[in-house]
Amino acid sequence: MNKLLLPFIISIASISGCVSQGDRAKQQDIINQTIPTCASEKQCNAGWAAAREWVNQNCGMKIQHYSDSYMETYNTLGNSTNTACQVTKSPLPNGFSSINIRVSCSNFIRCVPDQYESVIAFNKYVGNYIKQFSPKMIGVMWGMSDKSGNLVQSSFESVGLYINTLTPQGIAEKGGLKEKDIVTAIDGKKITIVSDYISAMESHHAGDKATFTVIRNSKEMNVSLEI
Repeated sequence: MNKLLLPFIISIASISGCVSQGDRAKQQDIINQTIPTCASEKQCNAGWAAAREWVNQNCGMKIQHYSDSYMETYNTLGNSTNTACQVTKSPLPNGFSSINIRVSCSNFIRCVPDQYESVIAFNKYVGNYIKQFSPKMIGVMWGMSDKSGNLVQSSFESVGLYINTLTPQGIAEKGGLKEKDIVTAIDGKKITIVSDYISAMESHHAGDKATFTVIRNSKEMNVSLEI
């Protein structure tokens, strides 16, 4: 190998960080598995505020456009390694919304900080912030259901939330909910998707009581739970 080329090759490898395709694939898997989601207006507003704060503190360019579902910074110019960011909040079929960020720069070798690492950090920050606004867990695994108890994939087909499993000695089991119950309302508020449940439970605190309307053995009944 030409000795004059060796320092140049080493320099390029150092700048690029020598990130292998395998490492990139692992980073992408982490990104895909940690995309922040929110279910209620309260959660989504909190997540969106956290996203804006993260962009202001970590992206290399200032915010140029901002709305309740989209924000973007100015683009980087020339060969800059500074990062530009675009964030979108998009509705999902299950009633949740996802908050996704795209990080880029105009340098063809690398961004500073690395764009994959930036997305991972964004997902963690926003996701952890949203969790602070999650209602108290009652020990239930849900699925959307039709009135006969058949699980459905579309919110348009759902009449309530089907209880797949209950945590032994959890709040739901102790309160009288049973597996195969279909929860159709909480305190009179209609429940068809998980985001409905989260919205209904956000106003309840430990020790509060909530009335669950359920379909059990084809009959409608009320179950009172102490949260």
